[in-house]
Amino acid sequence: MSLIDIIVGVKNEEKHIKRCINSLQNQSIFDINIIVVDGGSDDRTPGIVRKIQKKDNRVQLLQNPAEIISSGRNIGLNVSKAEYVAYLDGHCYVDEDWLKILYKTFLYCQEKYNLAGVGSTYSSPPDDSSFGKSVAYTLQTFFGGFGTAFTASENIVKVDTVAFALYKKSILEEEHIIYDENMTQCEDTDFNHQLIKKDYILLKHPQAIVYQYRRKNLLEFSKQMIDYGKGRSKLAKKYKETLSPHHLIPVALFFYLLLMAVTLILFSFNKINYDTIILISIPFFIYVILDLFYAFTIIIRQQSLKHIYTIFIFPAIHIGYGVGFLKGLIMD
Repeated sequence: MSLIDIIVGVKNEEKHIKRCINSLQNQSIFDINIIVVDGGSDDRTPGIVRKIQKKDNRVQLLQNPAEIISSGRNIGLNVSKAEYVAYLDGHCYVDEDWLKILYKTFLYCQEKYNLAGVGSTYSSPPDDSSFGKSVAYTLQTFFGGFGTAFTASENIVKVDTVAFALYKKSILEEEHIIYDENMTQCEDTDFNHQLIKKDYILLKHPQAIVYQYRRKNLLEFSKQMIDYGKGRSKLAKKYKETLSPHHLIPVALFFYLLLMAVTLILFSFNKINYDTIILISIPFFIYVILDLFYAFTIIIRQQSLKHIYTIFIFPAIHIGYGVGFLKGLIMD
């Protein structure tokens, strides 16, 4: 039995899986197992893992027939015999002290809190694309992350949900906590909320850094945000208490933009006057000012015009999320 098992869910991660696993093999805590769960990859991912497996018996490769993240995580949990379990995605990698930080924080804080898990902070890999880095910087702001696990903090903080966490396995077993395999998005938030409902505490550590590669362009990222909005909608229907006012702001923005479009059409047919257009446009101009303020804050801080993408990423987050949330309400 190992001290910590790390569950790595993958599907078509041939570009990143070697670096991901190597970063786990090089952890300062050696007493670990790396459980790779493949969701039906049709690229070289399984072959790369098997090649690593031959040289390191701590690496396991399992199959996930359902091909969704939540089922893959449950497969990993079922086979794990460790005292603690953590998880990572195949397009991520970590520093050598990642597990040490999470583990020591858990040991130190478990007497102070009714602690179930300690999670990580997102960062952009140095070799990520300019667009990927722009996404990371955008999500770390309040305007972009609106209080989610993506937002940055400088201290160890109590949170409602957290990503890439270390959990004590005995707590998960005693409380019968597993991933809901009906959740194809927001599975982490659902999993963590089960613990919160049982009065456990979750922490996020600012120095437990996970480097995550992002989507490569605005279209792919917008689709991801739509999926995330659908997941959030599904979670809100399952646990009404998880719904906060800031989750509804992107939905309100979507309806406001529809109102703006209708107003402009009516104005073009002289059905409403110019003063009405100005009045209705005030929230739009406020949004544009906020968008430009946060975007240029990132550009100035990073000293690079390459992050001009952020001007478009903020609306992609908000509109994509709003559309996805509505789709989730209507379709599910």
